[in-house]
Amino acid sequence: MPQKNMNQTIKTDRRITLIGKNGQAVGRLVDLSLKEAGITTPRGARVGTELELVFELPALEQFITLRIKSTVTHRHNSSDSIYLKFRFGELSKIDAAALEDFVGYKLRLLAVGRKQSKHRLNY
Repeated sequence: MPQKNMNQTIKTDRRITLIGKNGQAVGRLVDLSLKEAGITTPRGARVGTELELVFELPALEQFITLRIKSTVTHRHNSSDSIYLKFRFGELSKIDAAALEDFVGYKLRLLAVGRKQSKHRLNY
């Protein structure tokens, strides 16, 4: 993936499990980059809390379950849940490859959509 896209965030809507020392919670993965994830969940966590994020992505021609140690970097309440932003810790090679494949695919779809929209406006 080109370097300029390395920090771009994509929107998504996938089930995710957050696992900590005192239990686990289910949430929705709502945005994703190669270094961070944004999650909505009914249970909050403090900034600085370390949790394991477990989620599945269609990547590398299969569904891959990622298990990523992450740290909460931001938290705020939304209308019906809590939004948490996580920074990923060190990624395994397969997790990094799966993230790059999935995010890259979503970015290519966005680029094609923009080109088609721009093309339609020129008619």
